[in-house]
Amino acid sequence: MSLKTRRLLFIFFIIAFLIITPLVISYAVGYKISLSGKILQKTGMLILDTEPEGAKIYLNGKPRQLFFKKYFKDEESYITTPAKIKNLLPGKYDVKLELDGYYGWQKKLEIKPGMSTFAEDINLFKKNLPLLIRNGEIKQASLSPNGKYLAAVSDKEIDLIDLDNEKKIKLGALDAPEPSSDSRPVSWSPDNKKILFNGIVYNIDNLSKKLNLNNYIKNGIIKPKWRGKNEIIYLSGDKSDVKSFNLSDNTVKILIKDGKILDFTSKNDNIFIVTRLGKSISLDVYKIGAPDKVRSIELPSFSDYEFINYKRDIINLYDKKHQILYLINPFSRFPLVETINNVKRARWVGKNKLLYSNDFEIWLADFNPGYSGKKTLLTRISNPINEIFWHPSENYVIYLTDNAIYAIELDDRQKRNITKLVKLDRIAFPFLGKNGKKLYFYAKIGNQKGLYKLYIQ
Repeated sequence: MSLKTRRLLFIFFIIAFLIITPLVISYAVGYKISLSGKILQKTGMLILDTEPEGAKIYLNGKPRQLFFKKYFKDEESYITTPAKIKNLLPGKYDVKLELDGYYGWQKKLEIKPGMSTFAEDINLFKKNLPLLIRNGEIKQASLSPNGKYLAAVSDKEIDLIDLDNEKKIKLGALDAPEPSSDSRPVSWSPDNKKILFNGIVYNIDNLSKKLNLNNYIKNGIIKPKWRGKNEIIYLSGDKSDVKSFNLSDNTVKILIKDGKILDFTSKNDNIFIVTRLGKSISLDVYKIGAPDKVRSIELPSFSDYEFINYKRDIINLYDKKHQILYLINPFSRFPLVETINNVKRARWVGKNKLLYSNDFEIWLADFNPGYSGKKTLLTRISNPINEIFWHPSENYVIYLTDNAIYAIELDDRQKRNITKLVKLDRIAFPFLGKNGKKLYFYAKIGNQKGLYKLYIQ
């Protein structure tokens, strides 16, 4: 090789070094030449994670692949979740995730210079068919507080389904007197070991040991509620007093006698009752064992009130006639915390978030410090909403219409993804398994009525 050639090569490599080195250093510290090739821009990062993991990632319709395997080994090597995609030029990207056997996810996300964009709370739902686990008509279904048992009521019997092994446990035939509409719901004891239904207490640990309260309480049981694991409180048949029945010794005790009681609930050592006197309605607070009222709060008249969400620290008083939910702190100087209009169903999420809906809208109210009951519309649909509940991931809401069940995400960037989990002619009594991976519901598929399960994750 001549001296001239060596000098030219040396100059070439010097120039290449001077050009390439700044580009490599710039890339390493997060800069990249823009698509127009005119300017050097600070890049951003996209961080993605899904449940389950392993979803392929597409940006603007193109799959993300490992650079060296794609261009030097002539093989496909897709980047899957969880993933950190670095050195993305600023701008909006159409992000799509795909996983075999699951519904996809898609959203337009913005990458900003020098910043990371996160989408780490993505749940991918399975494409699946429902599986029958119990034949026959179901008039009512109720999940135990621990999510282990499902009580199913038909015209002739009540039985349990152990959701861990899906075995049916027959509690008994419905041979008690015809119940009133107020006493009909299934009520679980706080320890998950007893069920009150139709005036009969069933003991899950000892099925032969059941107690018919109708043999002890002659004038009827209205709106029964558990107070502890061995005490049931209820309205007497004429709605003039609140009584308790002690399961330990089968004794009846009058707690409050106030006349014309519309509804009641208890918390700690207090009983809260809604009473009507003439045209006036009030929320009265009593200390158990004391005859005098602790406090009386006047309520709007010409309404039909009931207590809901009994386990909340704050009183949830629902006006069924006008579909208004009152949140009340009865021991505060100013007891009315919030009034929410146009409500048909309401479910608390943790201590400070309230999920509620009317016929066509789903809302979330945030009572965390600094939010003061801020209300966010999650979705508005054209078909009536029959039920709503929270997914255990805390990132999705499940809702039911007459013939379909949907999951809607809370991430509102660009749009909220809505996944149709199942569509059938008629669906009722939906319940999520305790880990959120199975969905249970009553449906008719073809000529087969019964309780079905659907794996959604």
